[in-house]
This record gives sequence, C-alpha cells and structure tokens, in this order.
Amino acid sequence: MFRSSGSKDKAPPAVSGRASAPSILGADLKITGDIASAGEVHVSGVVKGDITAKKLTIGEGGSVIGAVEAEVAMVAGTLTGRLTATTVTLASTARVVADITHVSLTIEPGAVFEGYSRRVDTISQEETTLPLSLPPARATVTPITGGKSAGALTDDSPPSAATGS
Repeated sequence: MFRSSGSKDKAPPAVSGRASAPSILGADLKITGDIASAGEVHVSGVVKGDITAKKLTIGEGGSVIGAVEAEVAMVAGTLTGRLTATTVTLASTARVVADITHVSLTIEPGAVFEGYSRRVDTISQEETTLPLSLPPARATVTPITGGKSAGALTDDSPPSAATGS
C-alpha cells in the first residue's frame, strides 16, 4: 500500500509556484532529533535538537534546546542554545538563554534574554560555523583578607607604609 520511492534523505518535491503550509509541532509533541525545513516551522511542543528553517516560530508553550538557523525567528517560548537568523524577535513571553547572531534584533519588554548578541551585516555560512570569541581572561586577583594584604601592613603601622616608598 505504501511504497518507498528511494532514499529517505530526499526532500519532498516542492510544488511549483506555491508556498507550502507551515509545519506545526503541537503542544503534546516531544521530538529528540534535528529538524530541517525549507519553509515555515511552528513549535508549540518540545524539541531537543537543531532546527533549520526559512521561518521559525517558537510559541508561548514551546521549547527548543539546540542550535537554530532561520531567516526569520520569532520566539515567544523557551530557547536554550544558539540562534542565527537575519531577523529575530523575542516576544514579551520569551525566555532565551542563547548566543544570538542577527542582522536585526527586537526584544519586547518582559522578554528574558541571557547570552551574547552579535549583530552582523549579513548572515553567511562562514559566520555560522565560526565560534564566538570570548573576551580575554582577567589577570589573577589576590584576595585581601580582613581588609589588609597578607604581610603588607601591621596593626601599628600607618597605611602609607605599605606604598613601598
């Protein structure tokens, strides 16, 4: 009754001249694995994996843990990981712990965003594969106990004695 016409990796043929309907992952759906779409994806459930789509919407109850690449990304739910998109909107209900690479970023009042934001002129394949560089490490700081450096001051010496002059 159902026949396979070839490889499982083949994408379904696009209907010429028509935009396909969005793929909707309902609130009761949990997926562990990667999702790739040439069209629009709405996530209302839970996805643990990477998502690549032309347009991605994470609904208020939706959750994604992984890397996301899209032309347009609208986040109203939870995202943990990394987001690369030309246009990013974080709705007031968004909870995002991710590094975001974007051309345009809108954060509505009430949204929670923890991570790094990197604005670029265009999104290209080279930029999505390079890791973000972290700021240089700070010099080691020696802790001061009791308000005095160990051995620098004695109880009966004036503070100017510690300057080394």
